[in-house]
Amino acid sequence: QDKLTGLHANTQIPKIIGMERIAALTEDAQEHSGAEFFWETVTEHRCIAFGGNSVSEHFNATNDFSGMVNHREGPETCNTYNMLRLTEQLFVAEPKAEYVDFYERALYNHILAAQDPRRGMFVYFLPLKPGHFKSYSTLDNSFWCCFGTGLENPARYGDAIFAHGDDALYVNLFIAAEVRWPELGLVLRQETRFPEEDTTRLQFDLTSPRELALRIRHPGWATAGITVTVNGALQPLSSTPGSYVTVRRTWQR
Repeated sequence: QDKLTGLHANTQIPKIIGMERIAALTEDAQEHSGAEFFWETVTEHRCIAFGGNSVSEHFNATNDFSGMVNHREGPETCNTYNMLRLTEQLFVAEPKAEYVDFYERALYNHILAAQDPRRGMFVYFLPLKPGHFKSYSTLDNSFWCCFGTGLENPARYGDAIFAHGDDALYVNLFIAAEVRWPELGLVLRQETRFPEEDTTRLQFDLTSPRELALRIRHPGWATAGITVTVNGALQPLSSTPGSYVTVRRTWQR
């Protein structure tokens, strides 16, 4: 049951992070199911377009978002920070593209948007009120909870770009980065200017040829489809938005 309306949002989200952690350690399916239900409830019914939730720190009614739009204390940055932590845990339990779709949306449109690109300061609330503005923290008198998580966020931008299973490497986020998998003697470098450009380039460096499944996220927003080429050759692959396209082959440097 969804009984979140009116509750302090960022009190609830860490509880569910703990619930999913317990589920992972004890293999408790009921705890995991509860964490899944919470995530679905918040992301599908309580979030706005940029991935944020709540107004004045509290969950608003699911049938009325007018308060969130009109109030200067819009979605709280801390909430989204913790929703991303929960999303990572759920992905580890079950690597579904829909988790990364939300992660990407919230990372780019709320977390990244919460930082002042000139001075590095952070916002507490990200207001939606028409004609309003962002209120950034200062160096010595803005010790909000969202200042603390705001300091952590830039150090977490590398999280979740890649993931791996026993014989599969996942490309989740289109962020220029390099991942090393020492056990396989593998380095994968991703070069991209997303979202300025709609392409990404993946370059393998291997100590020896190795068969591996490369799973590239087909984002939910890429409704016109995606194409994959290997060394310039178009691959006969099919996928649907909100899934992964899998390229399994013996990779070489």
